[in-house]
Amino acid sequence: MRVFSRLTMLAALAVVALAACAAAAQVPTGHWQSPASGTYTNPALGGAEFYLNIDVANDGSFRGVWGRYFCTAYPGAYGISMYSCTQTGAERVSGRFAPGGTGTIVLDKLGRSAFTWTAPRAGELAIDLPKTWQGDEQILYRARMTRDGKIKPAAAPGAEGPVLSAVALYRAFKQDETAALARYRGQTLELEGLRGALIELSSGGAAIHIPDGFTARALVLMFADLNEVRDIPEGAKFRFKCTVESFDYQYVHMENCSVVR
Repeated sequence: MRVFSRLTMLAALAVVALAACAAAAQVPTGHWQSPASGTYTNPALGGAEFYLNIDVANDGSFRGVWGRYFCTAYPGAYGISMYSCTQTGAERVSGRFAPGGTGTIVLDKLGRSAFTWTAPRAGELAIDLPKTWQGDEQILYRARMTRDGKIKPAAAPGAEGPVLSAVALYRAFKQDETAALARYRGQTLELEGLRGALIELSSGGAAIHIPDGFTARALVLMFADLNEVRDIPEGAKFRFKCTVESFDYQYVHMENCSVVR
């Protein structure tokens, strides 16, 4: 009976140990760091980002520094301002990641908040705080990190599969702008591409960038209604129908866009 009890206890301890190991494996351990600088087309994104440089222990606890981004604006294409942001300041930060995508964070001089975390791509970590965690002042609610502080561009579509039709159109313009304009200008095309940056427009619409590998802005799609595209996650593949307008600033500008469901 004693032997049986000891075996039962050992088995129970083994189960607890395995569960603890599994829980630890579900948190993003090691070193993580936000980029020291970045460029945005949406000023709300620039104001929402904050800088993190942290080390995460096996139990999910972390310590490090946090900072803000200082942004300056300059004019871009079609009257859309660009915002160049650089990390500034360094205050202490601590907290804990929990398995399942939740956690808590303490930012010196700002306070404590719950957060959610995800891994958008391999080697990337995203932390989101509630937008209203500082009351009505909706700033400092998200951080994006990699191991070395450099956000990796998406791989070229042709490297892992067939070239998407949106990318094929862009490459046709890059190869021979005059011939492509003669063939496609004014044409309404149904294409497939990856959703890049989304810019909310004052008119209630949205502009979406479609990337081609390291080129973040190969096509620019103009949608009249932001709600039509709001729920398409960044990096997702989707189908759309647009009219080809022009090829300026080295990207294809497309109007009257709609999502093909």
